[in-house]
Amino acid sequence: MKKKEKTGGREKTAGQEKTTKNRRKRALIGIVASVFVLLLALMIAFDFVLPVTYSVDESQIRKNENYNVKVVSSGEFTALAKVNPDGTYSDEDFKVMAFTDMHLDHYKERGDYSINLMIRAIVNEQPDLVIFDGDIITSSFNNHRARQLCRVMEELGVYWAYALGNHEHDNNFSISRTLMMRIFASYDHCLVDPKAKKTSAGEKVDGVGNYVINLLNAEGKVRESLFIMDGGQKMAKSDFARYYGTEFTDADLDYDYVKDSQITWYREALTKIREKNGADVPSSLFIHIPLVEYADAYNTYTGETEVSPMNRYEYPLGTDADNQLISGLRRETVNSSGHNSGLFDMLLSEGSTKLVVAGHDHINDFILNYKGITLAYCETSGYSSYNVLSKKVVLEGEGLIQGYSIYTYDRDGGFTIETKHNADMDYYSEYEEGLMGVIRK
Repeated sequence: MKKKEKTGGREKTAGQEKTTKNRRKRALIGIVASVFVLLLALMIAFDFVLPVTYSVDESQIRKNENYNVKVVSSGEFTALAKVNPDGTYSDEDFKVMAFTDMHLDHYKERGDYSINLMIRAIVNEQPDLVIFDGDIITSSFNNHRARQLCRVMEELGVYWAYALGNHEHDNNFSISRTLMMRIFASYDHCLVDPKAKKTSAGEKVDGVGNYVINLLNAEGKVRESLFIMDGGQKMAKSDFARYYGTEFTDADLDYDYVKDSQITWYREALTKIREKNGADVPSSLFIHIPLVEYADAYNTYTGETEVSPMNRYEYPLGTDADNQLISGLRRETVNSSGHNSGLFDMLLSEGSTKLVVAGHDHINDFILNYKGITLAYCETSGYSSYNVLSKKVVLEGEGLIQGYSIYTYDRDGGFTIETKHNADMDYYSEYEEGLMGVIRK
């Protein structure tokens, strides 16, 4: 006979009890699944029904009628050349314009000013290439903002590249870094290469969007190799434990760094370019998080160990041309990773890279030479995040420093750097009153 259990005056077989438990379990699973589907539907609604995009002044968008840049190869490394009317390559200077830390996020009014001033700057400067040096498309539900930036750049008709910062996909409601780079790469004028890379030994290269853009001279030789690299976000817990070996919480995690696999890929790419070109090739690196050496050099030249008080200097400040502070100030700590991966030492040993450009620290704008390599901050470009006003570090005679940087390469790979502030431009007055209003809110 089946065993019977007495429950509150009613008898229930063991089989009935098991059936009841299974029903409850299925009901619980159904509730959890329903909640998940509801949350997913809400996410989709926020992303597609209520996206945050910006009010772009289309009347200001104009293509450069004299733009003469074209992609001349699409092999392992993309190459750009300036082309004469007769189809031959030109030795004209190559003008690269860079923006960083625009933080195009949920603050719509601030984003309106950031993107419209970016448009005015590109139209005004007529660059040959634009590089976005990280923390550009940020915050949650950013699919539409990413695509809006792409559409604007297509309308401007200039080639552009993108280095990921630490705030791209910094929460669960952002599109992934991989998807963001694939979206960018789907547009005609974007030179992003989202494909995963491998070293010659078959090791997968860390990061998303490690790639090279070669600038050619009149003979079709590489005058400059521009390396764009993903410097990561936060250091992985495993790395933190390995390098620091202490108890820690998520709040203790440090900024990320360029990994060994990326350094190997960089060195191997330099070798390939050198062999194909038949000679050494000058190169530049665009990366978001600054290297540890930014702080080491600044401290050496100024004798400072802390940010405060800020001192003005007579430039250049240093012992010789290879080791000197050229311009700008450190208004905040250099927020590099606490771990030095040895990238700078590799750049020194290879002897090719003469310029490193970083963003990340919104109110630092110094440029210096260190052991023969120029370490430069790109001028911060956005009005959504912290700035000299919010940090109360406005020095006498200064205002907002948001703007952009210009890197001009000659036929032999020599370069000059210009730092430009929006506030110094004639068109800035059209935006100033409204912009200062939203910043002081």
